[in-house]
Amino acid sequence: MEPNLVSGLVNTITKNILDMNRVIFFFFFNLNILCVISQGGLGPTNVIIPNVNGSPQPQSGVIDGVYEKKDVLAKKRAIPYEFVRENDYVWGKRTWSYIDLREKINHPLYYPHEDIDVSTGLVKSMPQGRYSLFYILAMAMKNGQIMGYRDATVATLQNTNVQSGGDDFSLPVTRNYSISALSDTRYQTEITEGLIGTSETDPNDKAKTVGADTVFYLQSSAVQNVMEPKVYLATDKNGPYTMDPSDETTNKSQAKLDPGTGLPAPVWYTTKKQLLFKSEQIVKYILKEDWFFDKERSVLDVRTIGLGVVVKEHKDSLERIAFWTYFPQVRDVLKNYYVYDPKSTVGGNTFDHLFMTRRFNAVVYKESTLYDRKIEDYRFGADALYESEKVKNTIRTFEHDVWNF
Repeated sequence: MEPNLVSGLVNTITKNILDMNRVIFFFFFNLNILCVISQGGLGPTNVIIPNVNGSPQPQSGVIDGVYEKKDVLAKKRAIPYEFVRENDYVWGKRTWSYIDLREKINHPLYYPHEDIDVSTGLVKSMPQGRYSLFYILAMAMKNGQIMGYRDATVATLQNTNVQSGGDDFSLPVTRNYSISALSDTRYQTEITEGLIGTSETDPNDKAKTVGADTVFYLQSSAVQNVMEPKVYLATDKNGPYTMDPSDETTNKSQAKLDPGTGLPAPVWYTTKKQLLFKSEQIVKYILKEDWFFDKERSVLDVRTIGLGVVVKEHKDSLERIAFWTYFPQVRDVLKNYYVYDPKSTVGGNTFDHLFMTRRFNAVVYKESTLYDRKIEDYRFGADALYESEKVKNTIRTFEHDVWNF
């Protein structure tokens, strides 16, 4: 083969390799940029934007710290779980445990207590660039980033059949996926009045009027009980003061008659307030976990399946499970928020890192057994705590015996 031909062939191959390297470089470079842009702004920032006469001033140049945190969280990724084959799952035990937020080691999950604007549900100020775990979950649910699951349905006069759901994730919140979560009125009402908050209804019913005219039910209205008031949000200034053309009228001749009096039936209404739970009302978190031995990796591992939130409402001071979340889905949100680190104020650790490294104390209150019962059903007081430690020791003993030759 002639030298010129060989030289030309080498140059062509070298050029193709360089071109391919450039393509690969630009592909991954642009991919990283897209990832940063798509996830930027999820976490807190320390750039101060003062508000002067109602106009934000982003060019202030004030940074609350040594460096700007805008890209740190956007580049973080949740460490994926190791793949486990069914044949490698040789031993397993399911446990349910609660994280008591009164314990000092669990305080990073409890604090800070945000100053929340009641009308919007948004936090007014961000202490130290951090949020409490509950506020993160509540806002992620409102924005449709995670799905909430009811612990049980509430009995009503129309439906007395109470369904239990909870950690089996069988009662998700109704969601219309054809529109955004913030535009889905039914979805927002369900989560605000049952999962991440509650509602207070004004006990005093009022007759609905539009201007000086009394509003009546139309004859064609499908309403059966004309004495049952319509409910409007207290923040909806137009609802009680506008007429619904589908079943309301101000013309007495077109009005539905009250069966009791035979007179035109006026529309009665009441108002309600939607109140988000405050961080200080959250007293516990519940974990549903699977402990298992992976034969392929020869390790004892744990997977958190569900994360439940326990709230203590002021009106009755009773603790109840507000909602459940599917933890693998929640991890994509938790990785975007810093958690307090008592050893450093840099803020490098996230909530996802806290859960994966198990920097909390949890008390087992149930395990998978023949009887399918809670520990408190057969042990009481201090004996229940001893039984909880016994369950943990059983898991530790299994891991120890595997390597005991």
